[in-house]
Amino acid sequence: MRTLIIIPAYNEELTIGSIVALAKKYGDVLVVDDGSSDRTSEIAQKAGAIVIRHKTNSGKGAALRTGFEYALSKDYDVVVTIDADGQHNPEEIPYLVEPLIKGEADFVIGSRYLNGSKKKIPLYRRLGLWVLNKSTKVASKMEVDSQSGFRALRRKALEKLNLSSSGYAVETDMVINAREQGLRIKEVPISVRYDVPNKHKKNPVSHGLGVLASVVGLIGYKRPLLLFGVLSLMSFVTAGVLAYLALQPYYHGGRVFLTQAIGAGIFTIIGIQLFVAGLTLNVLAKMVRE
Repeated sequence: MRTLIIIPAYNEELTIGSIVALAKKYGDVLVVDDGSSDRTSEIAQKAGAIVIRHKTNSGKGAALRTGFEYALSKDYDVVVTIDADGQHNPEEIPYLVEPLIKGEADFVIGSRYLNGSKKKIPLYRRLGLWVLNKSTKVASKMEVDSQSGFRALRRKALEKLNLSSSGYAVETDMVINAREQGLRIKEVPISVRYDVPNKHKKNPVSHGLGVLASVVGLIGYKRPLLLFGVLSLMSFVTAGVLAYLALQPYYHGGRVFLTQAIGAGIFTIIGIQLFVAGLTLNVLAKMVRE
């Protein structure tokens, strides 16, 4: 089976050469340089990779879409994606490809949670990943290592995926898409390391919140009734609390607190509108899918 290893990269001149060199043993290597300002492209080419360069930084999702389009145009049977920062070990590529070759899966995710590697994940990352994994489960009804960039897909899966995310939410987008298309998803254990040169390219808090916001947006797009239903419930709960605070003095011989009563009415109206919006968008989403 013809295999293409896709490496999305942004300012990874310190690690890209070794990742390419190790990955080449298992297939052709494509580096999608997402607008780097360093020597990422030059070093990747010297190491033996095919290089496609974006003029500007467009995000990991955009880089992966470029790679997937290339793989389809060149008739590759299997695609492996691996991060360029050195967190993943290219020597483990056969572990991800094996279930595809055996026909056991269409989409394989390298998981940090199956062999104890999660113990190496810093605590703040572990907490963030837990939130993102649970959010992905809400959208896809499947709990996996949703943010792992070490993955393998059959051509069949590539042809069916319709990705809209440009940033790091593409990892979740792929899982949701795969579930909607009825693709067989399997996880295999991988190792991971965090003592890499560029581990803090982005502020972890702002980065995590940005990814979470994108994931919530995907939930709203894929399962609008769920998202708007939760928001509606929160509005009704707030209305109930305000109504209790407004009426409590009345039952003790006092007056009704007008401000709280007005607030309860406003949040009740908001809750009704959110629920109706969720129902409407849910019907539209089903029509689009069909």
